[in-house]
Amino acid sequence: MKVSNIISAIGNNSSIYPLLVRDCGIENVAKVAMTYKQNKKESDFIAKQAARERIVEEYGTSAVWLGGVPFIGFLADKVIEKKGFCSQISTELLKDNGIQGLETNIARFKNSAPDMVRDLEKVLDNKAVFKKLQVGKFLATTIIPITVMGFILPRLNFNYTKKKLEENKDKIAEVISKKSEMLEQQNKISQNKTAIPVSVKSSKISFKGLDSLLGISNLQKMMILDGGLTAGRIRTARNKDEKAEVAFKMAGMCYLNYRAPKLIERGLNKVTKTLFGINTELDTKILDNKEFISAIKDKLIELPSDNTPEKMLEFLETKPNSLFSRIAENQKLVQFTKDRVRDPRKYVDVKKLNVLKDAVSGFAQDSISSGSVEKYAKKALKAKTFNVVANVLISSFLLAVALPKVQFLFRKLRTKSNLEPGIRLENEKK
Repeated sequence: MKVSNIISAIGNNSSIYPLLVRDCGIENVAKVAMTYKQNKKESDFIAKQAARERIVEEYGTSAVWLGGVPFIGFLADKVIEKKGFCSQISTELLKDNGIQGLETNIARFKNSAPDMVRDLEKVLDNKAVFKKLQVGKFLATTIIPITVMGFILPRLNFNYTKKKLEENKDKIAEVISKKSEMLEQQNKISQNKTAIPVSVKSSKISFKGLDSLLGISNLQKMMILDGGLTAGRIRTARNKDEKAEVAFKMAGMCYLNYRAPKLIERGLNKVTKTLFGINTELDTKILDNKEFISAIKDKLIELPSDNTPEKMLEFLETKPNSLFSRIAENQKLVQFTKDRVRDPRKYVDVKKLNVLKDAVSGFAQDSISSGSVEKYAKKALKAKTFNVVANVLISSFLLAVALPKVQFLFRKLRTKSNLEPGIRLENEKK
């Protein structure tokens, strides 16, 4: 695999790949190490238990994301196919706006893609059944992982810790006797000053029109999973201090995972353009495409005439072999059949295509103005690669180092202790 393809994957902040790189490669390792170090200041035994809990929590969650969610989706697709439907039909097509939709695409592709049109007709004739199956798939790929990650896994983790504390109560009795009196006094003093009340009330989620949740992206699904995971972990936390810390940590994690990388990307692109005059809006796979660079140099880049959905779709369908259409396909913004017919079962996000078109147009103008398209493209590729790596490192530092440090400070201010609040209070009961 080309380096540009790898950089492209981890640089796409609308996909799950940057999250996986940060979670599995950097964040989890750092969190475990910092958790152990923080707790070791007061108790070596609790430090080991806290580190073990963090390993199970972080890598268990990653395993569910990497393996569990795709597997549940795979099984759901099999059920949908067994009911006679094509599972690959985009649910966005259920709402026909006259430009894209079941009826529109059936009429539009009846002659050019008859087999795929039959798949659409089956859904059109049984829309309510298909919708229920898709809603079932959505619920299965969210509720099951949330239950496992937010409720079952923490309970198992906590129960194992409780068992280890019971088995080693004689060994840690001396530590408890020295700490408990001091902590009790400190907590009484700080209770009225620094305590942050956390109220976790059971509430029923009202799903009005579940079909509005259909067709969301993998990233949006992960955001929903993290929201459910946060609620589950707060609910299963062992005491108020742990609930407060979990809420604080998860809020920071969600922001740094989903919002911060996009802001960092925009900032880096702006700085690169302002300071060095280099346009880094395009993906590294495009910047590393020799055909693309040659087409710009020879002024052969053909783009849709405007950004309206009608013109964009018309361009893709009438010029499927154009360089822009192939780039859009490579970026997974559109899908074509082997005969280069746009797949009518797939919804096309025209807004994303417009962003791509404008980025291509802007890069073409800047590179031609530079005097040497090839040299400009090489600089842009290097700068974009640097920006992607810098984004991963910055966001990883914020997640793996800055957030835990702020979390530990929050803990110290609230509990006057360096120890994990859940384990510490369980320990003191022994």
